[in-house]
Amino acid sequence: MGADRKDLVLASSPHPRVCRLVQGTPAETRAHAEALVARLSPDEVFWPGDEDTGPRRLRAHLGRSYDAVVLDLHDGIDADLLAASHGFVRRGGALVVRMGPTPPEGPARLAVPPHTPAEVGSRLWHRVAAGLGPPSPYPEPLSPPPRETHGTAEQTALVEELALALAQEEPALHVVLARRGRGKSAALGLALGRIDPAIPVAITAGSLVHVAEALRFGAPPLTPLGALLDGAPRRGIIAVDEAARLPVPTLQRLVTRHPAAHFVFATTTLGYEGSGRGFVLRFLDWLADRPRPLHRHRLTTPIRWDPADPLETRLDQVLVLDAPLPPPRGRGPSCHAVLDRDALARDEALLTGVFGLLRHAHYRSTPGDLHGLLDAPNVTVHVLLEHHTVVAACLTAHEGALDAATCAALAAGRHRIRGHALADALVSHGGRPAAGRLPMVRSMRIVVHPERRRAGLGRQLAEAVHDHHADAALFGTLFGATPGLLAFRRALGYRLVRVGASRGDRSGEPAAVMIRPVTAAARALVEDLRTELAWNLDAQLALLTQEPELGLTPALRAALSDGLAPAAGPWPVGGYLNGPRTYDSVARSLEVLLPVGRVEDLVANGEISPSEAALLRARLHERLGWRACQAAAGLASVRSTQRTLRRLIRGLLHPHA
Repeated sequence: MGADRKDLVLASSPHPRVCRLVQGTPAETRAHAEALVARLSPDEVFWPGDEDTGPRRLRAHLGRSYDAVVLDLHDGIDADLLAASHGFVRRGGALVVRMGPTPPEGPARLAVPPHTPAEVGSRLWHRVAAGLGPPSPYPEPLSPPPRETHGTAEQTALVEELALALAQEEPALHVVLARRGRGKSAALGLALGRIDPAIPVAITAGSLVHVAEALRFGAPPLTPLGALLDGAPRRGIIAVDEAARLPVPTLQRLVTRHPAAHFVFATTTLGYEGSGRGFVLRFLDWLADRPRPLHRHRLTTPIRWDPADPLETRLDQVLVLDAPLPPPRGRGPSCHAVLDRDALARDEALLTGVFGLLRHAHYRSTPGDLHGLLDAPNVTVHVLLEHHTVVAACLTAHEGALDAATCAALAAGRHRIRGHALADALVSHGGRPAAGRLPMVRSMRIVVHPERRRAGLGRQLAEAVHDHHADAALFGTLFGATPGLLAFRRALGYRLVRVGASRGDRSGEPAAVMIRPVTAAARALVEDLRTELAWNLDAQLALLTQEPELGLTPALRAALSDGLAPAAGPWPVGGYLNGPRTYDSVARSLEVLLPVGRVEDLVANGEISPSEAALLRARLHERLGWRACQAAAGLASVRSTQRTLRRLIRGLLHPHA
């Protein structure tokens, strides 16, 4: 919607957006693109590739529309950037895509060592070139599209409905779901702008940029999320824009904190940012069980472009963004298959079935995941088929088998490795350099069709994966821990070896690392890791409960502790003092090495300052969260607090190092 209009004007005539694919050398396609946009104002043409603008950097442009967007894909396909770019093209405008005549080497992010960029597939490149083509000749330059802002009757009705509902005395819960470009944030801002000034209204989000559109259309100034999570319970109205970007436990805590407030949760359910499935799969079900009534609203008609817009439709098809989930064709025997990805790329129904299932079931699937599915050289695609329909899918990645020098560099924090998430977790964060030498298979995602869950298909597929990868020393997986997922993996022979300090950016759950060992070396590794975990876990869990974004229910605490026998310590802490291990992974050992009495002696003797003593007490002895530690020590940021603590402890334990 236009930045200078707050009224909603109904569209009167269609102005379809177009795609122009230009191929040749970079110089040729640059000249071609400049000729195409010659009649357009330079301020109305967006060249994201020239600005080195990835999807995260596009945030500064959110809410803006352009006559044309010129996207440079000569260096390879960036599926997330391609999906994002079309949203900046206004009604009647054009997306101009520049590509070479043949695919370049694959992106480095998919070239997982020992694979090289030359080994990355080009299936997505060919799919994009075919889907956006044929290549455009030198046509007449593009004409400026109309500038008027168009609303929809659907949006107007939603504004009226929300404004009326939020003025009622009885608090309720409202959820607004929409794809990109439907005017969700504008509708939210307009509705909040109509509220009686006597009613307190707060709007919040993960960051200011996520509410910028709502603010332009009448919403009050942003209220920091922390003020609502930690402040006194409120009445009135609390609105959360782009709610799916926040962890589910954070949203749950917010609702629980303010039992007498109206809530409006508005969110994008599909787009380059991801599908928002964590919000849809978990949070909406949780809201439905609250005592406040739940009202769901949807916006389906585009505002920035026409319904059935050919550009949106074309990119949906190319990137499999909005494919419906095919229903199973009746129950029957399930057959395991390892998909040939050349055949997968050619079979539209099969690709839609696989990626549609992954997108539907996972918290956050992005167009970039389609690129990895088709082209990453270390990825294998497993499925279960019933009557030729995909009812379960699992993506696996070959990792590990690293040389000793690489493992040593990882353990010392001198090197980072791309694409070896499991090996990196065991070596860098687990402090076990020898683990990286083992060939391992990581289960990236495993999903079952929603109509076929609880039929044993997940277990059947996982066991088929184990049988297929007979050369693996171990199988592993990293995920946001829930009691259900932990129990599922345990039943398959996996054992918990690490609980991370980080959380899933959508699920909000602590990261868990589980391993199913195969060889004797892998079994010894698992026992070693679990013994250290048993010693340290209580301290880790205590620290996790101090981080407000993380949910740690009694059921989850019990599931994480299940099967761990008491263990002795302390364990070595050198990986934290001089390497990449996190504080939480060695917390209890540090508490033993620097007890309360020693800290008090150090400050009494003038060996550490009062602020340093306050930091040690806060983290080691009171097990406070990082923000509380920052406040106790009077430091500038959480990051500086973490660095200061590491340096301080290193100096106390290894004074001559």
